Amino acid sequence: MADIASWAGALDPWQIWLLAALLILIIDLAILGGLMSGGGGITLVLAGGALGAMVAAAFGAELAGQLSAGVVGMILAGALAFWVGRRWAGRPQQGPPDDPRVRDEILHLEPYNGGLGVRVLGDAYPARPEDPQQTLQEGDPVRIQRFQGITAVVRPAGDDPGTHSSHTNEGNPA
Repeated sequence: MADIASWAGALDPWQIWLLAALLILIIDLAILGGLMSGGGGITLVLAGGALGAMVAAAFGAELAGQLSAGVVGMILAGALAFWVGRRWAGRPQQGPPDDPRVRDEILHLEPYNGGLGVRVLGDAYPARPEDPQQTLQEGDPVRIQRFQGITAVVRPAGDDPGTHSSHTNEGNPA
């Protein structure tokens, strides 16, 4: 233990801050799975603070200056974590009805979590009829009218006279 204390005492302050930042990131990787995973960027913010303090220490700042630079580093790392998190989460996308590949497509109802649903561009969504009086059954051809949350509000394909799908004509009057 005395060897570690003498080794640490021989380090410059900027080296101690660098080791602190690396230790934080290694712990994040080992326990939480890496940047922006389980910690949601908290460890990135802490490591940014240690790096900010390291820069101040490298320029000869006293402890108060190092801590102040650490706070600035945490603020910058927090902004970076926020920006990266927004990029990874992506922008809200338009629902499938606004996609030209789906607009006039006839879909078929299929089982979905104990009810009925439709598969749109590879994703499954729960479905409910536009008219509450209407009953839908598995295999019925439908068209999506809109989305309410993640639920597709559908109308039977036979109820849309005058519109034909380029994908299939099942359920449409000719």
